[in-house]
Amino acid sequence: MKRHGHLVAAAVGTVLAAVSSQAQAQDRPLTPDFPEVYRVGGLAAEDWAQFTSPGAMGFDGSGNLYILDEAAFQVIVLDTSGELVRTVGRKGEGPGEFQRPGDLVVWRDGTFAVPDAGHNAFQIFGTDGALEHFVRMSAEQSPFAMDPAGLSLRPGPRTGEVYRQGQPDVLGQVFGVLGPLLGGEVSTSGVDHRGLERLELGGEVVVAEPVVEAWQLPREKSTGELTLNDLANESRATDAIVGMMTDATMYFEPDLHWDALPDGSIAFSDSSAYQVKLVAADGSPSGMLRRPHEPEPVTGQIRSRMIERALRDFEGQLDGTDEEDLARAPNLPDAFREGLESREFFHEVPVVRQVRAGWSGTLWVQRRGDEPWDDDGPIDVFGADREYVGTFPAGATEIPPAFGPDGLVAFWELDELDVPSIVVKRLPEALR
Repeated sequence: MKRHGHLVAAAVGTVLAAVSSQAQAQDRPLTPDFPEVYRVGGLAAEDWAQFTSPGAMGFDGSGNLYILDEAAFQVIVLDTSGELVRTVGRKGEGPGEFQRPGDLVVWRDGTFAVPDAGHNAFQIFGTDGALEHFVRMSAEQSPFAMDPAGLSLRPGPRTGEVYRQGQPDVLGQVFGVLGPLLGGEVSTSGVDHRGLERLELGGEVVVAEPVVEAWQLPREKSTGELTLNDLANESRATDAIVGMMTDATMYFEPDLHWDALPDGSIAFSDSSAYQVKLVAADGSPSGMLRRPHEPEPVTGQIRSRMIERALRDFEGQLDGTDEEDLARAPNLPDAFREGLESREFFHEVPVVRQVRAGWSGTLWVQRRGDEPWDDDGPIDVFGADREYVGTFPAGATEIPPAFGPDGLVAFWELDELDVPSIVVKRLPEALR
């Protein structure tokens, strides 16, 4: 019996190795030979290029690059050679000033928008950098709808059009309790973190329209509800919030990875399989991209290693936490440890970890790495015709944070002191 067990294990290992080799053999290797156009930043940079941390950035149709420096409360605009065009904004409460800037949306005509949670509004700036108008969130969208923690934005094909991913349910529950306490209203509209909506920013108030409702793992709703009384009691508040966060997601539960294409269609992955779904601007299905890479079943060993890793990461974060903050919530560390140890697992490890659209409609899809929790695996590139172009091996490059015209792409780089710089390069024709 023991001998048969070894034979079965060997046979299974041989089959898995053959399948893995076959999938890798179908990868058409790409090399990141992208010529550098310019770089800015670093220790010796001018004041405007002393970036505090990597932030959101985007190109306009002329190749100008816009960078949001949240800590400096400004947007920096560079021309195609990396020279400063202008800086926009400063810290303050007035029009054109920023309180809590959370993201940056750049349209192709050079108009750009900054969502500001402090103003509870989008600030829209014209091509000359002057403030054009505010677009406020409606009462139905709650005073917390601009919070950066729940925000994920992409520009639409028309100026003033934005695609947005909704907030996680757990944030909605917490904000639903805090809203009335702070004089706001509870939001009953909009999409959650598994949905996408189109925002129209042409008027005085944001108009939202759902466009995608992604697959969501069926689960029982938590029987407990967070109340103001819970928040008044540190122990109950800790248990309630940690419990909600633990119930909200499983280890390896598939995330929603998505991007908006130049024509307004959406590409997204919402399952553990290698399936990138395409929907038209009206939300109707228009296709699907697949590659021969299968999700890995979650074994007992993977479970143990994942929990150990999660606990180790948490302890590392705890070491950097202010002692006064810990003293205000002494039960929190143990509650989080218990939550990490008891959190459930999805039954397999998702393949897709990132989906991004290039300037001309290419799609870049990043797969998992060697370890189940490794998000930095190989990157597959599909042309605007949806044909497979090739694959960058793991570690060869990252997906560019910003794509521009004529193959321009922008990357953040950190030196040995973690000082950020921006490097702009140019892609070959097939990858644009």
